[in-house]
Amino acid sequence: MSVELLAKTALVYGLVIWVGGLIHLTFAAIPEARILDDRMLRLRIMAGMMRRYNPITWTAIAASAISATYLAFVENIGLPEAAALTTLYTAISLDFFHSFIYGPRASKGDAKARSTAMNIARAEIPLVLTLPPLFTLLM
Repeated sequence: MSVELLAKTALVYGLVIWVGGLIHLTFAAIPEARILDDRMLRLRIMAGMMRRYNPITWTAIAASAISATYLAFVENIGLPEAAALTTLYTAISLDFFHSFIYGPRASKGDAKARSTAMNIARAEIPLVLTLPPLFTLLM
């Protein structure tokens, strides 16, 4: 099996896990958690979900980033590859701030951090959703 095929496989699985998980959180888990009247219980449940979700997602993000970077340079990076990588790295940066800085503060009840985390998520989601079509350019 060639390194290029392994990179493509890792990219596909990484994006499936990252994008799929984000879609599930955005359209199922978070809206369902909002029906809980007890705010602290809701925050504890969300924090628990994120403790389980983050290691899986960040492994997928790392696999996607490494694979995409490798594939972009194998293809002699041009404008499409540069656009795909810029979108990827921007989405990763936003996810990092959400997952490790503002999300944990929000889960402790910090209203300003919650607002910032929500705004970061609103910016991140469209970027992440554009990644699969962008990375078909590298396949």
